[in-house]
Amino acid sequence: MSKIRRVAGVLVGVIAVVGLLVFGLASLGLQSALPWVDPRPRHRVSGSGLDRQWAWCVVVTSVTIIAAAGLPIGKAWAGRGSAAGAVLQGIGGVVVAGWTAAVTRVMGIYLFVPEDYCLYPSCWPNNHQMVASLVPGVLTGLVMITMAMLVTRLRWWIRALVPVVVWVAALLIQYAVWTSYLLPIFEGPPR
Repeated sequence: MSKIRRVAGVLVGVIAVVGLLVFGLASLGLQSALPWVDPRPRHRVSGSGLDRQWAWCVVVTSVTIIAAAGLPIGKAWAGRGSAAGAVLQGIGGVVVAGWTAAVTRVMGIYLFVPEDYCLYPSCWPNNHQMVASLVPGVLTGLVMITMAMLVTRLRWWIRALVPVVVWVAALLIQYAVWTSYLLPIFEGPPR
């Protein structure tokens, strides 16, 4: 049984590593759901909204975050996490926050407009949109690092599910706040 458990632990670790690499690509799909304001004079708004692609990206990233917690020692609902799982989850938290920043930077390069083509100084609202889009990923990365540090104090299922709940809640709150409050600010002149 011990050998099977070790093989399963390695398999879950490999799935988590591959999933964390895919996380960046999935994050691009999550970014495209938000309505972005183009800083050029016509102020076009683009974004796909919460569609099937967005839902698929949320599922893929959620499974990856759970796999990054590793396997529990003992029964899944009562067992604690392993040291290897804590290391994987801690590194995963750094990767999630890093991927989020990298994807946002790529989006910034993709949306780059020379300042003399922008309607407002400093290409309002480009930088502000990028910073606002970072919140769910950075928050989830910090929660994953925190859960990794609490490996001996929390049950495995708590360590595995809390980052996913934070991730999905932050994405939904971000979308609601973005479309209701931030988008009208981004469409107007800088204040």
